[in-house]
Amino acid sequence: MSNLSRRSFVGLSGSAAAILGLGLVGCGGGSNSSDGAKAVSAEPQNGTPANTPLDKLPLPEKGKVYNNPQKRDNVKDGGTLVLPSGEIGPAWNYLSVDGNTQEMHNLWDFYMPTYIFLTDATASKFEPNPDFITEATTEMKDGKQVVHYKLNDKARFNDGTPIDYRAYKAVWTVMNGTDEHYTPAATDGYDRIESVERGDTDYDVVITMKDPVYPAELLFTYVLHPDATDYDKYNSFNNNPHSDDWGYGPYKIESFDTTQCKFVPNPNWWGDKPKLDSVTFKQMDSQALFNAFKNGEIDATGTAQSGSKEMLSNFLDMKDAEVRRSDSASVANIELNSTRGALKDKAVRKAFTQCLYMPTILSVVYQGVNWKEETPGSLLTPIWADGYENCMPSDVSDLKDAASHTAAAKKTLEKAGYKLKGDYYEKDGKTVSFSFTTFGDSNTVKNRAAAVIKMAKDAGMKVSEDNHPASEFSDVLTGGNWDATLFGWVSTATSSWNGPQIYGKDSASNFTHLGSKELDEELGKVIEIEDHDEQIKALNKAEKKALESYGFIPVYAGADVVVTKKGLANYGPALYQSVRSEDIGWQKK
Repeated sequence: MSNLSRRSFVGLSGSAAAILGLGLVGCGGGSNSSDGAKAVSAEPQNGTPANTPLDKLPLPEKGKVYNNPQKRDNVKDGGTLVLPSGEIGPAWNYLSVDGNTQEMHNLWDFYMPTYIFLTDATASKFEPNPDFITEATTEMKDGKQVVHYKLNDKARFNDGTPIDYRAYKAVWTVMNGTDEHYTPAATDGYDRIESVERGDTDYDVVITMKDPVYPAELLFTYVLHPDATDYDKYNSFNNNPHSDDWGYGPYKIESFDTTQCKFVPNPNWWGDKPKLDSVTFKQMDSQALFNAFKNGEIDATGTAQSGSKEMLSNFLDMKDAEVRRSDSASVANIELNSTRGALKDKAVRKAFTQCLYMPTILSVVYQGVNWKEETPGSLLTPIWADGYENCMPSDVSDLKDAASHTAAAKKTLEKAGYKLKGDYYEKDGKTVSFSFTTFGDSNTVKNRAAAVIKMAKDAGMKVSEDNHPASEFSDVLTGGNWDATLFGWVSTATSSWNGPQIYGKDSASNFTHLGSKELDEELGKVIEIEDHDEQIKALNKAEKKALESYGFIPVYAGADVVVTKKGLANYGPALYQSVRSEDIGWQKK
């Protein structure tokens, strides 16, 4: 499955909710020894045996997927799949800021698919999903960009309502940002639409742009029931997934609560028959997740995680499991809440950014595991993607070792008038102090936080840990009652669109509350550039200005890792590749 055009945030908690999985489970069941499977030089696309020595795990190839890709005719009909999830609800509206998590994206793809357009692993190619759109074209007409979709007239919502032009107009209505009754996670692209209208028939959509968008065909990667534009109904997603009425996918929800969600084939589905008899998500945290996998209670470790020793050592004695690792389509970042205490001061934010030596944090996560990468310098463009640049300010990116990071941070504070008193700097009688909010109970979460706190202390800043259960991640983050926290942004096939979502001054997804009108204008122009290379260059230029606020701190990308039972097909890390949920199942041979 892929998230084509909107970025989702994810908690780095050690549970299945952690797309980067920075915090994972406590060690148990095996060690990082050489007694397991022999090391292999190249990772197979179905993964590496889980009993491979961790320091011998092969590195993935750039641009390649590791989800055991299989054609439908080599996937069994029937069977069940049980997966973990860091949280299940209560906010079921993936399009809203409250529900815009990777976990909710995973759930939606079974009953409200977000793959109306299909893309390859590197987003170099895309095409409409014929189950929804049979043809997509773009033209300039009377000086305006016009997008045409021809729709599959078999497509229906579960209540029988046709998925026609009204379903696309509904998405635009709730996502364009002009009506305060809606809370869109991102308005990018939609805010440039002038109208969404009926063409020659109800199954012809004509989208007229106020300003151009490239690639315009990817504006709509999901649909929405027209009834959802009603204010009260739009806000009725809390503890209500709307599967029976607004669902439109290959599966429907048979039962759900905050602890589990069970999908079964949707009798109203008009496309290829789903391969599985049922798919069940169970809410699990850290150690419970990995114990459940070892005990055969779940079939995979769920949403991609970073693959630390703390995680993978659990499975070294398992001969029927596979470790599937790819480059990550995500980046871990620390964000600083500029409305809170000491972090209102840009000098403090800058000093904290400077004091962090990212190889130390990376070594905490990957101790004993074969993984190498350079520190990322962008929240929008992965290191492995074409056009990537390190966009961090030079007074951070030019620092070469831990000592220089510490010295630079102290110099920044002293230049701003802070004086060292004992272990910590202070100014006007106030110590430079704030909290670092974490999620989950794993040792990696604790060790990572300890590393951050130690680096801050070495630079004269008093930072304390504020820990919460992983299940509270989205509520705490969107609630804003935190000073500094670490979470991940999931990259998308249209990364260049997403600057306004993350860095926009008034964006609901800008949790730092930093930004400016001038930066908003510059970020907004990126989407209008037709040439992709030039678009990325403009994005890099704007992102460099955004990162000068010292509120957004890329930490590392890591790997995307899923451990599965042998034979699970079309499931695992796949970069930007779209994987249809109806194709997931168990391999025949």
